[in-house]
Amino acid sequence: MPIVSYAQLANATLDYVIVGGGTAGLALAARLTENRDIQVLVVEAGADHGEVPEIDTPGNIGRTIGNPTFDWKFVSVPQKHAHDRVVIQPRGKGLGGSSFMNYLIMLRPSKEELDALEQDFGNEGWNWESLLHYMKKGETLQPSGLSEAQALEYAVQPNPDMHGKDGPLKVSFPCVLNDMHRRFFDAAGRLGVPRNPGAANGTNDGAVTSLLSLDSLTGRRSYAVDAYLAPALPRPNLLVLTHAQVTRVLFETDGPVPRATGVEFVQGGQVRRVEGVRRDVVLTAGTLQTPHLLELSGIGSRELLTQHGIETLVDLPGVGENMQDHVGIATVVEVETEDDTMDALRDDPAVLEKHTRLYQEEHSGLLATVPVPAFVFPSADFLGNRSDIDAWKEQAKAQCTDSLARAVPALRAGLDKQYEVLRKLLSDEHQVHAEFIQFNGHQPNPNSLPEPGKRYSTIICLLTHPFSRGSVHAASGDPLAAPAIDPNYFAHPADLELAVHMVEGALALFGTAPLRETVRAPKMPPAAALARGRDGLRDFVRDNCRPVYHPVGTAAMMPREQGGVVDARLRVYGTSGLRVADLSVMPLELSCHTQSVAYAIGEKAADMLKAEWS
Repeated sequence: MPIVSYAQLANATLDYVIVGGGTAGLALAARLTENRDIQVLVVEAGADHGEVPEIDTPGNIGRTIGNPTFDWKFVSVPQKHAHDRVVIQPRGKGLGGSSFMNYLIMLRPSKEELDALEQDFGNEGWNWESLLHYMKKGETLQPSGLSEAQALEYAVQPNPDMHGKDGPLKVSFPCVLNDMHRRFFDAAGRLGVPRNPGAANGTNDGAVTSLLSLDSLTGRRSYAVDAYLAPALPRPNLLVLTHAQVTRVLFETDGPVPRATGVEFVQGGQVRRVEGVRRDVVLTAGTLQTPHLLELSGIGSRELLTQHGIETLVDLPGVGENMQDHVGIATVVEVETEDDTMDALRDDPAVLEKHTRLYQEEHSGLLATVPVPAFVFPSADFLGNRSDIDAWKEQAKAQCTDSLARAVPALRAGLDKQYEVLRKLLSDEHQVHAEFIQFNGHQPNPNSLPEPGKRYSTIICLLTHPFSRGSVHAASGDPLAAPAIDPNYFAHPADLELAVHMVEGALALFGTAPLRETVRAPKMPPAAALARGRDGLRDFVRDNCRPVYHPVGTAAMMPREQGGVVDARLRVYGTSGLRVADLSVMPLELSCHTQSVAYAIGEKAADMLKAEWS
């Protein structure tokens, strides 16, 4: 059925209401409605954006960020460990959610990280084998078209058995593989990080050319709308309501625990309701909005809810806590290269005309791909020596948990468990603890502007397993107000030291042949910061850190006594008929770009609910 109006819901009998038409939500809705007897409504706060170049054209990545048509435009609270900066926290607004505004990267976590969900956090059925099945189920791998020599040079040799063949999401390799990309990999190899041509197999350390959520046959982004929603829309048992911002979940409270029966939302300035849901309300609003909705619905810390005049239905202090994100810092150099870069695309009309023609006629060129094809994933021993690693492991112990967990016993217990897992990962020489992303040009940065006519290369440094923990909470009782988002960057002292080591690692890559031969002049960090040594780099990191848009953890799938919010069946503790199925359930940050896991959560949740159907 097409997208519906509120009036068309008047006689609808609903089994499930899915709150949030984003990455996981649309995957869940599409798979659930494969069963014609299951009636599903998706409620989305944003619009159906349709076909627009800001979304569809891969080379336009970043243009939706900060645009209120597409972006919620959230910002953090001032970050006291990062010079009190307020930092943007972009999230996709509209059908497709952040799957329409991400950088298309399709990487996977390590086997050990996903196995920890079951082995360490007690979530039966959540492990590498299970989530690999769903990551494969959701994708179709398209051939690269590279020669054997090119495939070897650019580490593009995927094992077909590790990938899907008939899933809805199209995944392909970049169509532009240039000289700077090859030099980046060669420099990493000389520093002890070899190419990894099969990074999707659960071992993700090494130099990697990423798969992209991109249909190479059309040159367009492949995302939750065209992959999952569009084929499912003709089904009469799928209803989609847009421009409807859910403000709370509705409950019956006459049983042993509150039972979710519907949602309240604002559409066109009017408060409206959908009630009588026969099965479940499923929150798929994401790491920044799912905990906010839980709190607005009376589920969260009694102390916090009371402050905002919200009646507490379930005292669940883990809601909104445990926020983690990959913190990133960009390093930039001016380069001499014959490669076309994003700088040339911006500065030279002839280059833009050439690549526009290539895109329109051949689905090739810079507009048909993304400027971040090359990744280096090192283990901890790339960042520091044995004494450094031992110090980081020592810091991942209980003496740091009180302040980070607000001294709430359940939160402290959960953080201790997470730190136990982090210590194991630090001890494994094949686990990834940083990421270096090569951006083909000067990545946009408010603290550094490119000079017209010059060409640049950026290495974005990304901390994959932050020790710090932040939070997302209601800022008031106003359901339409944005949540208070506190990533709490560098609250744990180890994160700042790791970030400084990462910047030094990026500078080492720029300083190693054959990448070194292209470098004309450094740009970021500035010379003044470099002259002050590590003290200068610490200030540089505080001034320039930003999210890499992979937040997790705010409705963690852990035991309730450890600060968890949902169980292994994704049911919210202390309720019935209410579940969460998005990245907020991941208790620990992952060493990958997270959209692959978001889709897998939606796929797995659908099978869970189908198995319960009778």
